[in-house]
Order: sequence, then C-alpha cells, then structure tokens
Amino acid sequence: MVCGVYICTICLKQISTGSTTEFLNFRVVQKPCPEPNIEPWEIPYVHYPNPKTYSRAECACNPVRYFAIMSMQRSGSGWFETLLNNHTNISSNGEIFSVKVRRSNVSTIFETLDKIYNLDWMSSASKNECTAAVGLKWMLNQ
Repeated sequence: MVCGVYICTICLKQISTGSTTEFLNFRVVQKPCPEPNIEPWEIPYVHYPNPKTYSRAECACNPVRYFAIMSMQRSGSGWFETLLNNHTNISSNGEIFSVKVRRSNVSTIFETLDKIYNLDWMSSASKNECTAAVGLKWMLNQ
C-alpha cells in the first residue's frame, strides 16, 4: 500500500495543468551545406572532411567517399592504384601501413586513418581540394 501511495504522488507531481513557454536562442555558426543528391544506401560511405592544415573553401560542401584496397602481393593492386590515381579527383595514398610505427597499436592506426580521410595526409596523391574519393592500399600481411 505504501508503494502504491508513493507511485500515485509521483504521478500527480508529473501531471501539471499549466505550461510555460520559453524561447530558445539559436545562433547559426556555419552555413549548412545544401542536401546533396546521395542515395540513402550511400550515406554511410560519405563524409565531409575538415582538414586541420588548410581550408577546403568552396569544396567544403562536396562529399568525399573513402575506400581501402585490401590486397595480397603480386595481385595487380599497384596497377589498380595507379589507375585510380590517374583520375584528378581520386587520391589513393599507397601502402601507408608498410611503416611499422603507423600500425603499432590501434590509436596510431586511427590517427593515421583520420589524417587520410580528413585530407591532411600530404603525399603525391593529394592533388586538389575538391577530392571526391580518398583511400589507401592495405596489404593483408600488414
């Protein structure tokens, strides 16, 4: 009975007849990008990079897709990567995890991937600010 009375008092406290109206002050800090023509299934593969070393300027609203080429030795992945890099808006950064320090633990792997996918990785593959796809090649033995 005590529990029932306690629950009723809590319910009565939550029911109120009066309402208060408050206005929230919102301030727009940055102009949002217009909605791009992206299929719903493609949304998880698209992001808007925010590089720390430069500003993307007019390309800030261009979505960038990311990719990884998983491969074994002598399989033609180098040729495929060269083919991708011939496109002006695709940047493939090679075997970045061939250096053991970059793959020594999970935090260094995430740090390296953040640099690549935010377009802060400076290599011969970084061609312009309006990159449409960026990725890397990861060999299975790494």
